[in-house]
Amino acid sequence: MIIYKSFHNIDVSNGALTRKEIPPDFTSFVNEYIRFATRNDSIKMYTVHDDNTTVVNCIGGIVSIAADLTSLSDEQKGELDSYSHSIADKLLREEQQAQERIAATGKQIKKGSLIQAFVKTDTDEYIYIIAKVEHSEWYDGESLQKNFGFPSEKKNVWKSAVFPLLIDEETSFDTVRIYTDNDAKYWATQFLELNEERSDQTNTSTAFNAMEMELKRKVKKQSERDYYNLRNTLIHTMKTPQQINYSEFVNALVGGYQPDKADLDLTKLQAALLELPEKKNFDRQFNTIPDAIKKRRRLKFPVTTGIELSIAEDVENYRDAITAKTHTNGSRYIEIACEENSTYELFCECNVNVMSN
Repeated sequence: MIIYKSFHNIDVSNGALTRKEIPPDFTSFVNEYIRFATRNDSIKMYTVHDDNTTVVNCIGGIVSIAADLTSLSDEQKGELDSYSHSIADKLLREEQQAQERIAATGKQIKKGSLIQAFVKTDTDEYIYIIAKVEHSEWYDGESLQKNFGFPSEKKNVWKSAVFPLLIDEETSFDTVRIYTDNDAKYWATQFLELNEERSDQTNTSTAFNAMEMELKRKVKKQSERDYYNLRNTLIHTMKTPQQINYSEFVNALVGGYQPDKADLDLTKLQAALLELPEKKNFDRQFNTIPDAIKKRRRLKFPVTTGIELSIAEDVENYRDAITAKTHTNGSRYIEIACEENSTYELFCECNVNVMSN
């Protein structure tokens, strides 16, 4: 049940904030945004460190008025609107400052509107949801006034925050669930003024170690080749600065992988990997910190007496460059694609024909 909801258009370029009344036929749109915010698992956990910060204080004010009332007076509605307006105004100011910080890069803060909702769930739990959602703008052909609207099919949520509330004699806040569509820091730190429960450094290290161990358990004994392929992709991903949405990453790592060993149970592996955030205590959304992955040893494979093949562990798809072949006389060879000219020239015997397949 939605106890209270508000909707504000955020116009960063013009420094304008416009509150819009939510008509009955738009409620279904709001409900879809709420469902996304509450069910999305690509999140990072944050904590409230000060009840007197703008957003947290305003949420507390809304809850204190609306939690136990079945109907609101005009005066009470005005107070709720004032609190939600303060939250929206805080976002406008922080996005203006964020835009100034990135102006030199040519990037733009994504345009959107702010939805807020105070909700009582089916299990009688209270949550407060703040979500910045996509909207499009156009100019009316007759009045030339700017209008904005929302796509009827795909509904993009740029950022969201779900505040679980413990309501007794006073309101207290549980761990806050934050989602962002990019690595922008202003949403959680400047706008909401929250503290991250786990740092990106900790998340990167913990997630990598947990996934590496699971690959050892589920894959290595069955197929070393598949183990090294998956592990090298894991290392490459974690050592590349980027935002990780854990479920999407696991699905990409395992879901599209073609195993060398046909009977390798990838479905079981995928399910086990998806359970790791709760088992090993890391967030489902974080930014990778390459330095959190300790320097990896090189993979070494003996080839013949005195010669071994050494491969850096963070090389992705290394098997595309290395193949095993058997000569017509029965001799076996490792063939490696060579892009380094000096190395090629060192071993090149120009008058020797290339080995036949």
